[in-house]
Amino acid sequence: MNCLVCGARADQIVAATVSRVSFHCPECGEYDVELAVIASGQLQRLMPQQRRDVLDRAKRSAPTGERPLIRPFLLG
Repeated sequence: MNCLVCGARADQIVAATVSRVSFHCPECGEYDVELAVIASGQLQRLMPQQRRDVLDRAKRSAPTGERPLIRPFLLG
């Protein structure tokens, strides 16, 4: 599977849950994406720098010790 942020080869680190998929990318690190974001295709339509900005916002809003979560409201 490819990283949804940078496009590099990434591993899905845990099985998809009802609401999210978790990734480990050598470039972007570990992060989760809500399935609603994937289904909408919004993240994929953003330019690469915009996707990195979304991941940065997710990292800043993540509770200490938890993986960042890309949610629909971060895309706007």
